[in-house]
Amino acid sequence: MRWTTRLGLASRDAGRIGAWGFAVMLAAVAGCGSPDASGEPGNTKGAQSPVAAADAKSSPLGSLATSKPRTKAVSSIEGDRMSVLTTSVTLTKQTEPSPFRFAEVAREWGVDFTHFSGTQHEKHFPTANGSGVAVFDYDGDGLLDIYFASATLLPLGTGEKGPNRLYKNLGGGRFEDATERSGLGFRGYCHGIIVGDIDNDGDRDVFLCNYDHNKLYLNNGDGTFKDISKSAGIDVYGWSSGGAMLDYDNDGFLDIYVANYGIWKYPEDHHNVGDAAKQIWLYSSPRTIKTTKHFFYHNNGNGTFTDVYDHVITVEKEEVTGQKEVVDPKTGSKTMVDVVVKKRVPNPRADAHGFGVVAADLNDDGLIDLYVANDMTPNYLFLNRGDGTFDDVSEASGAAYDYNGTAQSGMGVDAEDVDGDGLPELYVTNFANEYNTLYQNFGKGVFFDNTAFFGMASDTMPFVGWGTGLFDFDKDGWPDAFVTNGHVDDNRKLLNQPVEYEEIPLLFRNLEGKRFRLSTRDVGPYFDQKHVGRGAAFGDLDNDGDVDIVINEKDRHAAVLRNDTPTKNHWVRLALQGTKSNRDAVGTLVMVDNGKRIICRQVKGGVSLESANDPRLLIGVGANPIKKMTIVWPSGIVTELADVALDQEHKVVEPKDQKPSWPYGEPRVRKLIPPVSIPASKAKTAEKPAEKSPASK
Repeated sequence: MRWTTRLGLASRDAGRIGAWGFAVMLAAVAGCGSPDASGEPGNTKGAQSPVAAADAKSSPLGSLATSKPRTKAVSSIEGDRMSVLTTSVTLTKQTEPSPFRFAEVAREWGVDFTHFSGTQHEKHFPTANGSGVAVFDYDGDGLLDIYFASATLLPLGTGEKGPNRLYKNLGGGRFEDATERSGLGFRGYCHGIIVGDIDNDGDRDVFLCNYDHNKLYLNNGDGTFKDISKSAGIDVYGWSSGGAMLDYDNDGFLDIYVANYGIWKYPEDHHNVGDAAKQIWLYSSPRTIKTTKHFFYHNNGNGTFTDVYDHVITVEKEEVTGQKEVVDPKTGSKTMVDVVVKKRVPNPRADAHGFGVVAADLNDDGLIDLYVANDMTPNYLFLNRGDGTFDDVSEASGAAYDYNGTAQSGMGVDAEDVDGDGLPELYVTNFANEYNTLYQNFGKGVFFDNTAFFGMASDTMPFVGWGTGLFDFDKDGWPDAFVTNGHVDDNRKLLNQPVEYEEIPLLFRNLEGKRFRLSTRDVGPYFDQKHVGRGAAFGDLDNDGDVDIVINEKDRHAAVLRNDTPTKNHWVRLALQGTKSNRDAVGTLVMVDNGKRIICRQVKGGVSLESANDPRLLIGVGANPIKKMTIVWPSGIVTELADVALDQEHKVVEPKDQKPSWPYGEPRVRKLIPPVSIPASKAKTAEKPAEKSPASK
């Protein structure tokens, strides 16, 4: 069925989807075929961009070439990252104080990190994207440490800055710089950090997503790290943003998905955009950046990795294998018809600027899936088939585009059950003049942009959103939403454009799965001030039973937000350890019955932007006790616990000798929780997403 050619979803001038598109998506998922990257009629992406077929095997960076970069006028829609037409900052009036309270304590706690982006007079594109941060226990003392990514000067080789910095948590609200002795003082152009136990030895290893060559550091178990990039097989050129660790083939070892932004070499790929007479330059549009394939490293279990991206992302295509004679039973006439067979083929897409990645079971079949937020290109959704491959359902899923059928500027991402039906929604941060998008999960790989219905569209329109997280900050059992914001250009006022570089962060309270409400009033001084946010990580830094936030601000001092929210709600924190499954237990589903409802959470890979979160699950349960907890491990083994003690951490180890009782391919959440039916037409009855400017970005 060639419904995709009618939609014409190849550019920002795509036709509108709306509720009609939702019905089309249902039909697509029901069996109308999957997209491919060919650009031929009948696939869901339409014609491929001229820059989309860039070869991933690019030559090494030419650091000091002599040719001149191209120059474009500021009015050029092609070159300018954002048009002069901007959305005015008019936020929802907050009639009552927020229940949340956060205190910025970075300096008080001894975290004195300042980020360096390498931004200069000429706006080299990689410097716009900033860097991330990771919170993890690097030395096994039970306290979360903080690791910041930083950058250097571009072109590479013209000067050295940095390095990345590691801060050891001493307890009692005190941190110290442990960079030098740890071996994590990488100097280079670092965007993102991925963390996980790649060798199942009980400590956390670190993958750095860089402009140039990525790095992999193995934890020695004594507070130090060893660079194994070359021996592991990941020491190749790339411009990587972030990614996720996940065990996609359930062999017990964490694999690594790495999102690549594109190909940029100076000066041939640099564009001077702005006012040449005044020598005022802006960042160019992502459209000027050639796209490339992402990396997908399979863990071979022996300290080495193999990039399998070309083989594991697949689509189903129809192939004519010949002809056969068909006889009409009524007339006896004979006709030759094509013999068509369906065949699954590799589909290594190379048509997106990759940013945030989340790995989670998104269609309730017990297999871990992948979702990638892409910048000005369709977001990716790859559903795990259980045979070592993924089904690329990106466009058919409804999570590739916004309500209007437009590819947004996806950056940060998270997946969490915000409406209480047990299935994780997808939340993506985007650029100004767009809105951060909440894709509601309707099951079986079908999503719908219901941002307006949940009240989260208009308040995010004016801002450039980056790191984000769906976390239950007040422990009432409902995930709230945090977004750190900040523009890319710091000099637009010099061109008489009323665009603020520094922007306030946003915090939304989840009103029991029905709607979100902007809740920044009286949260704390940090939320009244403007910042240049980029990466954000989430975790319980002081082990007091709530989620704190760390933000890596571009060319600014880092922020550490201690959660001081007053509440009588209860919580439980789980430190899960896999045995048959990967040791980090990524992909584990936890269902908590507090007598009122069943709360579902997953151990996810990736999340946010360029950052890594606390691997422990902190689950708010409200005022009620926990009657029963069901833990479904990636292996299919089930652990059931009754009368779980509240307000403390529990370590749970996957039983070694128990047989799997919940096989792959069968519903897991749906065994216990019925679906919540919310018609897509309701999206029209609430706040409708505002129209974008004629040429945003």
